[in-house]
Amino acid sequence: MARLRSKPIRSLSRASFAALALACLGAWPVLAQESGFEWSQFQGGPGHPGTIAEAPAPPYHQLWRFGPPEGGLSGAVIAGDVTIAVGEQAVYALDLRTGEVAWQIPRDGGPLTTPALGVAGGLPVLVYVDGPLEDGEEASPTPTPSASPSGTDGEQPDQPVSELVAVDLADRSELWRTTLEDTSRSGIAIEGQRAYVADDEGGVYAIEIASGAVVWTAEAIGRVDSPPAVADGNVYVAARDVDGQQAQVLALDAETGERRWAFSPQAGAVAASAISAADGTVVVGAADRLVRGLSAEDGQVRWDALTLTLFSPVSAPVLEAEAVYIADASGGVYRVDADDGSRAWEHQTNELIVRSSPVVAGGYVLVGLNDGRLAAFDPETGDLVFESEASQGLIGAIALSPEVLVAVKGGKEEGLIAFEHDPEGAFVRVASPTVLDPARLLGAFAAAAAIAGAAILVPFRLLRSRIGPAFTRDEDLEGSDDADEEDAT
Repeated sequence: MARLRSKPIRSLSRASFAALALACLGAWPVLAQESGFEWSQFQGGPGHPGTIAEAPAPPYHQLWRFGPPEGGLSGAVIAGDVTIAVGEQAVYALDLRTGEVAWQIPRDGGPLTTPALGVAGGLPVLVYVDGPLEDGEEASPTPTPSASPSGTDGEQPDQPVSELVAVDLADRSELWRTTLEDTSRSGIAIEGQRAYVADDEGGVYAIEIASGAVVWTAEAIGRVDSPPAVADGNVYVAARDVDGQQAQVLALDAETGERRWAFSPQAGAVAASAISAADGTVVVGAADRLVRGLSAEDGQVRWDALTLTLFSPVSAPVLEAEAVYIADASGGVYRVDADDGSRAWEHQTNELIVRSSPVVAGGYVLVGLNDGRLAAFDPETGDLVFESEASQGLIGAIALSPEVLVAVKGGKEEGLIAFEHDPEGAFVRVASPTVLDPARLLGAFAAAAAIAGAAILVPFRLLRSRIGPAFTRDEDLEGSDDADEEDAT
């Protein structure tokens, strides 16, 4: 069974939340749960699919760019006509078409982690991580009169910790605030009526989004850097123990938190990618350069595929019915078969991929590069078919909607950047440098042979013009022999 954590966790009572929810029902049209949100959380859904039914295809042009006063932003989520991301000092909602600030909620600092959207009691709810404050910082004022203080009997945590916060999207009133036991930088997954989050000490939490009540907690091997993945009745987390030089994929029963299984790659493979899971398969990349497809039932390795380097812990693969797309940290983008792991293609971009995960939009594979390019690849051949202009600062996590895609932007003007389809844009067709092109290869050999031949022949011809031929003609040799005989007589 999952080991329950001993420190108290504070939240509002369910009865208090129910009264508040009833009072707020008229403020927002009830969002049909079956319609969902365009991009509700990291990689679009609880299993991290990395795609939606309809999204703009390349080529693209920039639509807008937004940078908050305090600097960077988390990965974005998209709900209707707004996109929402977490900054150090505020949670920002931006107009999806213009990038203008629609509203913002004060925030008390802490790691920038991707929020998540859900529906509870007919209310659309935004859940995000708040804090902890750095030493010497002051907390932001309570955003609304209806915001609820966390705590039971006024207890305070022994050390600065993060809090999970839920707000009503209708009026941004705070619904509940639940204190975790450590700093959290994982990001949040929402499946049904529960939110799942993890912390730096390996604590994993299942929390009701209607009330903030903690349903269960469990322990992973160490720090969790990416949102849990939820699929097939399980919650999967990728954790790492730096001191023990070990990474772990942990599967927990989504209902009870009971440990189902755990998998660790070879010793010394400390880091692992984020996880994608669906239809009985769990996909993860590890520091031993292997992408693995694990059985959701028992964690056994079904297949593996070798890549060039290790993976960023905040980058997730795309898992489709027939294909897996994954990017390693050195800039390799790969397609492997979802059934047996055989590699269909790879494309080496020769640029780092640190904060971006592949996504599939309009039938193409997209990923952000550290030189500021948004790159698109043909899913059948792996050819690069579109790239935006390089710019200062990386392109990070990408969120999709039917008409606009929104990505994290790094650099001096860090924040978010939005792209839309460009009907006048141009495609390119660039094969990976690692792909054998016979015609190009033969041409290169011919050119190299010509250069080498010229380098050898030209100096020797110049030398011959100065000192004469190395050997005389046959008649000269014969004449020389006759002269020698006459001299002898």
